[in-house]
Amino acid sequence: MALIECYECKRNISSEATACIHCGAPMAKEQAQAARPASASTISFGSLPRNKAVPETFAAAPASAPEPKVIPAAAGRRRRQQAERAAIPQLNADGVRPVEGWLKIMAFLMPMIFVWFLLRSGHSLKQRFFGFGWLGLLILASTLSPTGPH
Repeated sequence: MALIECYECKRNISSEATACIHCGAPMAKEQAQAARPASASTISFGSLPRNKAVPETFAAAPASAPEPKVIPAAAGRRRRQQAERAAIPQLNADGVRPVEGWLKIMAFLMPMIFVWFLLRSGHSLKQRFFGFGWLGLLILASTLSPTGPH
């Protein structure tokens, strides 16, 4: 048994594997045989002496052993595409992206930082007007406030 490189994900797998454990790409028998050296042998670190009085037991394989589940490499791409589709923002009935609750709170408390999130695609002109209007009002209030006696 040797480590070979998967042709799909380029990670190391066993030469005896029927499919890559990382990406699920099926391994051709010719590839596995070609990757194995012709004079391959097992490495032994010695063995314990066997007691001939004790019979050896072997676990019999079940008659209908289920085949290992092989996931095709396209399944990973399919899952990523589904996740990307789910990441598309849901729009309101009027076709405008809703302002999330966290953004409403943070734009009210710290508009210098969070009002810029309203520039993302999908937000309406009305939402941007209220956000940047609040920012402008706070900037105006801070410049007109008295600074104290001089």
